[in-house]
Amino acid sequence: MTNNQDDVTEPPDSLLVPGLDGTSPSGFLAALGTLQTLTEANRPKRITLAWQRHECSWVPAFRGIGSEKSAIAAALAEHLKCPFRPDQQKDLEREVTEVAFQSKKQQLKKASEALKKRGLRGNQRKEADETELGPIRAELDTLRLNWLAALRQAVPSLELSLGEHLNASREKLRADTIGCLENATLASRCAIDLFAAFGSDACTQPNSEQMQATPFCFITGSGHQYFLDTVRQLTQRVDAQRLEAALFSRIEPSDETLSMRWDPQEDRRYAVMWSDPTASGNKATTNWAINLLAYRGLQLCTSLPTSRDLRTTGWLSEPEPRWRWPIWQQGLTLDVVRSTLSHPLLINNNPSRGLVSAIGVVALYQASRVQVGKYINFTPANQIA
Repeated sequence: MTNNQDDVTEPPDSLLVPGLDGTSPSGFLAALGTLQTLTEANRPKRITLAWQRHECSWVPAFRGIGSEKSAIAAALAEHLKCPFRPDQQKDLEREVTEVAFQSKKQQLKKASEALKKRGLRGNQRKEADETELGPIRAELDTLRLNWLAALRQAVPSLELSLGEHLNASREKLRADTIGCLENATLASRCAIDLFAAFGSDACTQPNSEQMQATPFCFITGSGHQYFLDTVRQLTQRVDAQRLEAALFSRIEPSDETLSMRWDPQEDRRYAVMWSDPTASGNKATTNWAINLLAYRGLQLCTSLPTSRDLRTTGWLSEPEPRWRWPIWQQGLTLDVVRSTLSHPLLINNNPSRGLVSAIGVVALYQASRVQVGKYINFTPANQIA
């Protein structure tokens, strides 16, 4: 394999996907999601992904998926179960139980604040907590179980029944992962792979039983958007037509809200804008189809417990959270891509082009995870090797 980045190494029967930009975290993840979904939908057919220079960028080139763009988009939509149309009665039950749960949650918050203002100490505080807040907590636990049970019946994929957000308890994450594992097969492992990407029951938040979430979790409630709930809503809005347009044409993003925030162009800080980001008509826009495909790309970004904390494929934590991803020109199958992404050379402190080229990588990109206030974004990527 050549190291000349301008050479086209893919055979002429490969299909170029110019809508996805491999130099952007969202574009790269969406390519992974496309590979994962089409591989699972077409087993045992051999499907490969390579990257090709195109208009000053890297775009994916697939082999083994045919050349009929509308058929490819239709196959993706069918396997992603989108647009997902839940049973109306089940969806109503989900809404009703969620409203009841959130209402009780607010009641507990207000009661806790009122108790705190009374300034009780020692046994008096403990007794008041047990008698006044204990019954509310018990009701809240019951209502949460009711909501999660209803949610499980109204989602297209089992991992979305974990809740609205990646904030489940250690016990909940373990129980749901085991339940999902029992339904997984070698040919159908989407949900269990996503559970493996979300986190591990061996890693929790400091002084808490709440799971430590993957660093890809950029939406945590700001603007009333939550990680898993956003995915659920995306599956209801994306269809084959949107998928075809996202993959095979370079279109400006025009969708509002429902973003996983992995596209650096969605960073609306003053320092990176030509004009006032709060001005009328200057709202951030996104592409729903690319967001949904990128979410499915997380299946190749497993999170594992270490002696220190949770570590996710390609992520470095010091001196700041950064994600690295490789570009290759030879067509690779899903399993080889998974192996390449986890190669230790990619997270070396001083990666060199000579070293990474030994494993077939022609370019290595990196983007930082930045947080300003409640909002998290990726910075524009830099090529580091």
